[in-house]
Amino acid sequence: MGTSDAEKLSEAPSDIAASFKAHDAFLRGGVGGRRCMLKSAKLDNLALNGVNLHQATLSGSTLTRASLIKADLSQADLFGCDFSAANLKNARMEKADLRGANFTLANLAGAKLKGADLRPGHIMQWGEETKRSADLSDANLDGADFSEANMSEANMAVSSARGAIFRDVELHAVNLAGADLTGADLSGCNLKNANLTGTNLDGADLSMANLQDANLRNVDLSKAKIDTANLMGAIHRDSQKPLPPEIEEMLREHSKWIASNGAIGARASFKDADLNQLDFSSCDVRGVSFDGANLKGAAFVKAELFLTSFQGANLEEADFSFARASGTNFAGAMLTKAVFISTMIEDAEIIGPDGKKSGRSLQARFRGAELDGINFTGTLFDGVDMSDTDLSGINFEFAKIRRVTGFDSAA
Repeated sequence: MGTSDAEKLSEAPSDIAASFKAHDAFLRGGVGGRRCMLKSAKLDNLALNGVNLHQATLSGSTLTRASLIKADLSQADLFGCDFSAANLKNARMEKADLRGANFTLANLAGAKLKGADLRPGHIMQWGEETKRSADLSDANLDGADFSEANMSEANMAVSSARGAIFRDVELHAVNLAGADLTGADLSGCNLKNANLTGTNLDGADLSMANLQDANLRNVDLSKAKIDTANLMGAIHRDSQKPLPPEIEEMLREHSKWIASNGAIGARASFKDADLNQLDFSSCDVRGVSFDGANLKGAAFVKAELFLTSFQGANLEEADFSFARASGTNFAGAMLTKAVFISTMIEDAEIIGPDGKKSGRSLQARFRGAELDGINFTGTLFDGVDMSDTDLSGINFEFAKIRRVTGFDSAA
């Protein structure tokens, strides 16, 4: 460790500075060298740019807001470390143990993480063991190299990974909701059961990737290389039926809004819009307002409609087959000849500000809607308000009906 490095450690506690210097001697084979073994160390806000901690042990340490530009952390034991808001630009972390590490809001642009282990870690806290996924949410991962890493169940929601390399990476059940993967290399990676809701895959290479059972709602696949990917069981839109660019962008921003709990992105609203014949199939439009919109002939097949509002909208001949409509508001809507084959229409459980169940729910509502010629074949009704609607002559064949207000006339 040279003079400049010593200057970087001038604000560090003397025992930490000594440990780093001894580790540098250890790597060079010098006299008095000793591997760095700093478990649960407090290294927050330190300037450690260019520091060489190759093969060091820092498990459980906190490095929040630390500057580690071009630092060498390759093959280091960083199990459960907290790097939140740290600057790791161009850092080396190849084959590092990063299980359960926290990189929320960190800058990892250009970092090298080839072969790193980013699987969930089992952390001991207050005598109890908890499973904690590696967290890279809202982090800057642009141009980072994760090739051959194991990132199973990692949280990368609303992160930016433009041009990043995920070639042959294990991304099973990873959360990439609202992430920007523009131009990223995801070839050959395993994204089985991954959540990619609202992910930007423009120019991304997904050739030979495994997307089995993945959630690709609100994703425009028409600009991604995906022809050889495995999409068996995945929820995705028909790439031949893209929505207008401005609507694609609104849904993408809406996904960010959901994934970040409103911190970034923007809630989508299509109130009074002309959306005639558009295809929203397999989209996530939770909490979106379509009040008063013209949606004649529109499709919402397999769509996620939690607390979505269509109050007073024109939904004539619209198709909601196989969609999930929880707490959805169809009050006063024109639903003449609409199709709800095998749709789940139910009440929505209200979650409190603390993220816990409140014990309250909101019914799905058809109060005062026009249902002439509607098809409810095989639909599940559970916690629905159909007051002030004319249900005579409606097709309820094979429907399952529970807790429906105003259904007596059709029972």
